[in-house]
Amino acid sequence: MRLIPRGLAMMLVSVWTVLVLGGTAFAAGTAPDTVTEKAAPRLSPGMEQLLNDIRTLRRTRLEQLNAEIDQMIERAHQSGKITDEEAARLREWRAVRRLGLSPHDSEAEVKAKLDEAVKNGRLTREQAKKILKEWEKARRSHRKARP
Repeated sequence: MRLIPRGLAMMLVSVWTVLVLGGTAFAAGTAPDTVTEKAAPRLSPGMEQLLNDIRTLRRTRLEQLNAEIDQMIERAHQSGKITDEEAARLREWRAVRRLGLSPHDSEAEVKAKLDEAVKNGRLTREQAKKILKEWEKARRSHRKARP
């Protein structure tokens, strides 16, 4: 007992195959286009203002913190808790850190940051050379301290 004639069955299988393969090819062909067409979502004016306020707050607090640390160094120096040399080294190292330098940076990165600071007028060439020497010294001591 055949319920479906052979010709009709073959035609249904063919249509089904075309639909499956055609749909797969269509999906594969259109997926990359939809991904490339999507752009980053725009922020609302309220969100942009909030992010600007957060950046301003961070900058203000960081400036306050740096001023307090500088005062602590000065008080320790004036009271005799640290020597002139130690105070000078602390001030220099703080200048290094404010430039975003780290013992983990490569020498090329440090030189590039110092060159940029000289170009922007934040440092003189002599200060940059002194900071580079201090960074190299800190990097050597950092490597020795590591197990």
